[in-house]
Amino acid sequence: MRAHRTITVALILVFILVVPSLRSQTSNREPDINHRLEMIEKGQGEAVRAELPALMTNYQNNPGLMYLQAVLTTDGTEAAKLYQNIVDNFPKSEWGDDALYKLYQYYYSIGLYKTADQKLTQLKEEYPFSAYATEQNLAAEEKPIVKEKPADVKPKGTVQKFATNFTIQVGAFSTLQNAGELKAKFEKEGYPSNIFTIVSHGKKLHKVWVGEFQTINEAKQFAAKVKKIFNLTAMVVSR
Repeated sequence: MRAHRTITVALILVFILVVPSLRSQTSNREPDINHRLEMIEKGQGEAVRAELPALMTNYQNNPGLMYLQAVLTTDGTEAAKLYQNIVDNFPKSEWGDDALYKLYQYYYSIGLYKTADQKLTQLKEEYPFSAYATEQNLAAEEKPIVKEKPADVKPKGTVQKFATNFTIQVGAFSTLQNAGELKAKFEKEGYPSNIFTIVSHGKKLHKVWVGEFQTINEAKQFAAKVKKIFNLTAMVVSR
């Protein structure tokens, strides 16, 4: 009986000493932001949204969670504020360039090309080694076009072939499967599409490009068409 009590006391002491240590180690771990971004891309955004309050309580002032919160925010203006907060207060975090690139995309999508250009310039200056820094603000490079014809991207295998200078980006995903699904969606409608992959801070980003255009105006017209038909915000990029 005495031996049994001794063992029980020993187990209690181990529990008291070890469990708090394990909790401490767990609390020091960084939340897996990339995994949750993949969940959002797979349509599991509500599940991520549900656990976000607890995560933000356990990991206060975590730039990765702020980035996650911004991605889940449906109001573009509010999302931009969250991205800007990361850029202003956590510029050296691994999410600094991601947030700045999101700001560039946001301002470009709403037609504030000058502001978008400023964000892109800041991205190139502050994060010169970021893969995002290779993006170009084409709105600032637009030149007069002589006798330019309206964009005419024909579906179902009738797309015109020519030496292209521009395309439009309709999505960017951390998982190749999701990028492939969007690419297949456009190809099913007859639009030439491809996936362009970049690597930034060890994270892969798969961009879906659609269409082939000789002029920036043609690309812009098709981007507007994509917005209307597919309800996707597209941005013009150079080939």
